[in-house]
Amino acid sequence: MINNIKHSFLPLAMFAMTIFTSCEDDIVVGSRIDESPYLTSTQLNGLLLDENTNKNSSVVELRDNEHSTNVVFRLSKLPQKGVDVQIAVDESYVATYNAVHETDFKAFPAANVKIANNGTFVLAPDDKNTPSVKVTLTAFEGMKEDETYIIPLTATSTTEGVTLTESSKHMVLLVQDYRNKPNTNKGKDAVQMVLYFEINDTNPLNALEFLTESGKYYFDHIVLFAANINWDPEKKRVYLSNNENVQFLLDNNDKYLQPLRKVGMKVIISILGNHDEAGVAQLSDMGAKEFARELAAYCRAYNLDGVAFDDEYSSSPDLSNPWLASQSAYAGSRLMYECKLAMPEKIVSLYNLGAMYSNSLQIIDGVDPGQYCDYAVADYGGSASPGTGMTLKQCGGMSIELRRGSGNSSESTARSKKEAGYGYYMFFALDPSLYRSQVSRCQSVCRGLYDEELVYPSHYYSKNSTERKAL
Repeated sequence: MINNIKHSFLPLAMFAMTIFTSCEDDIVVGSRIDESPYLTSTQLNGLLLDENTNKNSSVVELRDNEHSTNVVFRLSKLPQKGVDVQIAVDESYVATYNAVHETDFKAFPAANVKIANNGTFVLAPDDKNTPSVKVTLTAFEGMKEDETYIIPLTATSTTEGVTLTESSKHMVLLVQDYRNKPNTNKGKDAVQMVLYFEINDTNPLNALEFLTESGKYYFDHIVLFAANINWDPEKKRVYLSNNENVQFLLDNNDKYLQPLRKVGMKVIISILGNHDEAGVAQLSDMGAKEFARELAAYCRAYNLDGVAFDDEYSSSPDLSNPWLASQSAYAGSRLMYECKLAMPEKIVSLYNLGAMYSNSLQIIDGVDPGQYCDYAVADYGGSASPGTGMTLKQCGGMSIELRRGSGNSSESTARSKKEAGYGYYMFFALDPSLYRSQVSRCQSVCRGLYDEELVYPSHYYSKNSTERKAL
C-alpha cells in the first residue's frame, strides 16, 4: 500500500525564480498584476496553471457526468508582440509522469476532455495572460471512486522568443469520481468549516449530527487530533505513532471515518510532537523527505484526505543525528513541501503555532507556500495571515475553542470574515456533554457565514460506539 509520489513543482519554481521578486500581496485571479518588478527580465517565459488555485497541479472532484474547470497560460512579462498558444491533452506524458514520479495514476481518456476554442489562442502584445480557458471533462464508464485519474495538459507556442521548457509547459488535473457522494457544498466560494476533534474524548461521528436548515452538513473538514511524530532511540530515526484512541479509529476505519467521507467530508489526521526530540519543524531535509513518504503511505493505507501540522510538545533535537535539525520555519516549510510532493492529491494544512505560521512559511526549492500549503488556521481567537503566494482563501478567519469558550463566535464577526475573503473557519473540541454552551456558538457562526440556521442536533454518539443515541 506504500506508494511514494514525487510530484514535481519545477514549472512553478522556474517561473517564480524568473519573474517574482515579491509575493507579499494576495494573488487575485483575473486582476491586473503590477509588472514593474519584473520588466527587467529579458526572457519571455510561459507557464500553464489552474486559474482557481494558481497551481500546476489541481485536484478535480467530478460530481456530475460533466464538469468544467479553467486553466490559464501566463507570460513572465508583456510580450510586445502577438504570441500564439496551443493548449492540448498530451497523452504521452502520462507514462512519463508515472515513470518519473513513481505513481500509478491512470489516464483520463483524452476523448472525454474538451478544451475551449480547440485550445488555440493568441495573446496581444500588451497582454500576459490568455483569457480563462474552459476545460470540460465528461465521465467515462468504469470510473472508480477511490481512483485518481490524470489529465496531462501541455502548452506550446511557435512564436519566436517564447521559452517553454519541457517541465514548465505541463500541468496536470488529478480527477476523482464524486458522483455518488452527497454534495454538501453550501454555495459557491462558501467558507469551509474545519472541526478539530479531540478524539481522546469524543467520537468523530458526532459531526454527522450537525446540519443546516437546507440539509447541508455544517462541517467540511474533520481533523483527528492527533497522531504523533516520535523518535525511535533504537533505530535512531523518526516515525509516526498512534495512541490507542487514534489506532482504534484507524482499526475501525469503515465504521468511524469512512461514513464521514461518504457524505462529502474530508478526514484529515493532525500530526504533532510527543515530548521527545522529534518535531514537525525540526527535521533535516533528509528527515523531512523520509517522514513525508511515511505520511503519504499512511494516508493512502487508511484512505484519509491529508495531514494537518501542529508544532508543539517537542523537545530539543540532537543535531548530530542526520534526521534532525534546529527548530525553524524553514524545517517546517520543508516538511510541508515534501508532503505535497509525496501526495499531491491529498490536503497539506497547518495549525499556526511554534515555528510554523502561515505568514512565515518559506519558499522551498523555488516553490512558494501558496503551492504546498492548502490552508492554515490560527491559534484560538486569531485569524491566519497569507504567506508568500497564498491568498485569504487559504486562511482561517477565526479559530474557536468550544470547551474553553475562547475565540469570537459572533454572527457579525463571521459575516465580516466571510466578506473579507477568508476561506476557512475553525472549531476545536466539540463535545456532546457540553452542547448547551457549544451549539449556540456554532449556530451564530452558521448565520454569519451561510445566512441560514443550524439545526440543534437531536442525537449523539458516545466514544467508541456506532450506536446513534437520542440527546
